[in-house]
Amino acid sequence: MAPGRPGAAGRAFSTTLRTHVRRAAGREPNPLGRRSDAQRSRLVVALTVALLLSFALTLLAALAALRVGQREARYEGQHRHRVTATTVAAAVADRTGSRSGVGGFHAQAMWQFPAGVRGSGPVAVASAAPAGTEIRIWVDDHGRRVSAPRPGTEIATTAVLTGTGTMTLLSGAAFAAYRLGKRRIDRGTAAAWAQEWEGVEPEWSGRPRRRPEFGDQ
Repeated sequence: MAPGRPGAAGRAFSTTLRTHVRRAAGREPNPLGRRSDAQRSRLVVALTVALLLSFALTLLAALAALRVGQREARYEGQHRHRVTATTVAAAVADRTGSRSGVGGFHAQAMWQFPAGVRGSGPVAVASAAPAGTEIRIWVDDHGRRVSAPRPGTEIATTAVLTGTGTMTLLSGAAFAAYRLGKRRIDRGTAAAWAQEWEGVEPEWSGRPRRRPEFGDQ
């Protein structure tokens, strides 16, 4: 069987949605239409609107996260500087809980930034790095060790994750409300059908109607 064309699927969805809109507004020329049908159509229309709003809010949340990340990246680019540090001792293995960073080994090093200001501290090095090894590090405007500025890929990933989380939360809430409303409509429809059948069934089966007894509501 040949796969359906996307255009045909889109037209079918549009037609179905228009039908639900007309039915929800009470404009469907169907003499067999029931109140529950209109209620279900209103529920479908409400779900569609909620999903569209969720998508719009998802885009806004992702763009906001992207702008914040880009602004922070620009600030970090202006106030974080890469300088050369020189080790003053041989490399030693990190201990548990060491603050020297990743790499497995560290060494005491010295650097100069800003001009005329010396800084010192442990830096991550290779296992066999001798004293006098030059290591590139990042420092702030005052010469304190800082992490490297965030790359653009990390900022984009954060924005995508923010949008995904927002869409998951909002669409999940919309579908939960839809299922709750549909269950309520189905219960009402089943109860109305049972009541109608109780009045019609004796005519079909020839069974005599049950006469109300004393104490029946």
